[in-house]
Amino acid sequence: MQTATINPHENTTRALEAELSVLDKTVTLLSDSQRALAETIQTPLKYIFIAMAIPLTLCNVIVFSQKDMRSASGTYVIGLNAGQLFYAVSNTVRIICAKFVDSPYSQFSFCVYENYVAFYGGVLVAKRGSYAILCLLSVERLYAVVRPLHVKNFVLSKYPVIGVLSVYALSAIWHVYYLVKFRIEMTNIAALGYSVCRFLKTELYLSHKDVNDAFGLAAKIILTYISLLLQLMLNLLTIWALRRHNMAARQVQSTTNEDAKRQQERQLTFTLLCASAAYVLLSLPAAFLNLIGTTVPEFTPTGKFPNLYAVSADFAYNMTMLGCGVDFFCYLALSSKYRNTVLRLIGRKTSKGLGKGQATLTQTSDVSD
Repeated sequence: MQTATINPHENTTRALEAELSVLDKTVTLLSDSQRALAETIQTPLKYIFIAMAIPLTLCNVIVFSQKDMRSASGTYVIGLNAGQLFYAVSNTVRIICAKFVDSPYSQFSFCVYENYVAFYGGVLVAKRGSYAILCLLSVERLYAVVRPLHVKNFVLSKYPVIGVLSVYALSAIWHVYYLVKFRIEMTNIAALGYSVCRFLKTELYLSHKDVNDAFGLAAKIILTYISLLLQLMLNLLTIWALRRHNMAARQVQSTTNEDAKRQQERQLTFTLLCASAAYVLLSLPAAFLNLIGTTVPEFTPTGKFPNLYAVSADFAYNMTMLGCGVDFFCYLALSSKYRNTVLRLIGRKTSKGLGKGQATLTQTSDVSD
């Protein structure tokens, strides 16, 4: 007996025949051959980016967990990469398991995993939460540039662990509305000759539809669109603050150690700025796709533009997975301390050349470069 899955984010209260009949009303913006060509190109890239994202993100977590890399900024980086890692792993497992779904029981188990782990945990909680953590990291770095003498007393610098845990806890609680939205059941369609795993709206959702939809829209706007926009604005403010800080520093006489400390702080900020900017830019395709899906109800897998949606969704997913691993290269290229820690972890000798004053500064400074 064959099985099929109905997308959990569609209006599945309609009859199955009505769901399938939508395909007869499609608009061909991309032909089937063009979609096949795009899939031929994007599918290998998907596996390459997956194979790259998971180990590199895990490497970031391990490196920033080392004693000599610990700092407030490093804690936020760990929290950010932990969310990226959960998103990457949960969706990778989803892709692998989809290839082995061959019975109603495995189909039901797959739907439960896809809905409650990969989508709720990986996308709604981890991915959206990572955007908010990125904003906290940018605010902490901006404060460090503007008021470097007071940064250790800044609340985001004093309690980074609480900040990270609070963001993910808030994201999980905020998205509880999704957990009560669907119920999953297997339906045997005798006329069509196969079983279908269906996501049906619950009575709780239907009786509080306006409230549930309001929470969903607010979560999407605040944790995705506003967070990404705020991140871009914070990056611009940080660039402006760095430039102003550099101009002011040239006019003030200071000791070699003070100059080195300021240079380390600026280098740390610049490194995190580049890494966060790359992550945000690579997250924009998925955000735009989500925005189009919100404003154009027909832009769905079973809507009027199935080929265009499939190609766009694959591209957005690939960019998101690439974003989960690209910050590793930013840290490796811009942070000598990160490179030395990686070399030490793999048993290679670290670079030398620090003077005595700089060596002491490296041990006592609360920075990651």
